[in-house]
Amino acid sequence: MVIKASYRQTAAHWISIIVHPIAFPLLTVGALTDYTTHSFKLAAQITLLALALTSLPVAALVAWQVARGRWTDLDVSVRRQRYALYPVGILCMLLMIGAFALLHAPLLAVGAAITFMLANVVDAGINFAYKVSAHATGAAACAALLWLIPYWGVPASIAALLVGWSRVELGRHTRGQVLLGWGVGIASTAVALLTVAAL
Repeated sequence: MVIKASYRQTAAHWISIIVHPIAFPLLTVGALTDYTTHSFKLAAQITLLALALTSLPVAALVAWQVARGRWTDLDVSVRRQRYALYPVGILCMLLMIGAFALLHAPLLAVGAAITFMLANVVDAGINFAYKVSAHATGAAACAALLWLIPYWGVPASIAALLVGWSRVELGRHTRGQVLLGWGVGIASTAVALLTVAAL
C-alpha cells in the first residue's frame, strides 16, 4: 500500500511540473500562433516574447521569495502569500497583451494573452476569501483554447483533468478548489474569445 501511494505521489508531482501554469500557457500561445500563421519561426518568436514578459519574471519572483524565506514553496501554496504574486503576474500579462498588440501578433495569440490575464484577475479576487487552484485554472484555459486546433483539444483536456487530480493527490488543493479553477479557466477563455471576435 505504501509503494502504491509513493507511485501516485511521484506521478502527481511530475504532472504538476509538466502541466504548470507558467509553462502550459507558453505551449498554448506557440501552438495557436503556429496554427494561425503556419510559421514556426513566428510562433517561436511570440513564445519567447511571452516567456520573457511573463514566465521568467514570475518564476524569478517566486524563487527570490522562497530563497528569502518569505514564501514557503515554489507553488506558493499559502493563500496569503499569493497577495503579492497575483498583481505581479497580472502586470506581466498586461505587458504581454500590449506587446502582442504592438507587434500585430495573431488574434488567437492575443486572445490567449487576454484569457490568461482575465483568469489571473478572477483568481486574485477569489484569493482574498478562498484558495483556488492556479494549476487547474491555467490548464482549463489552455485546454479550452487548444480545442481551436484540430487534434489538440482532447490531449489538452486530459492534461487539465490530470493536473486537477495531481493537486488533490499532493494535498495542495481540495476538489472544490480544483473545480473552481477549471470553471475560472473556461469562463475566462469564453470571455476573451468573444472580446477578440468583436475586434
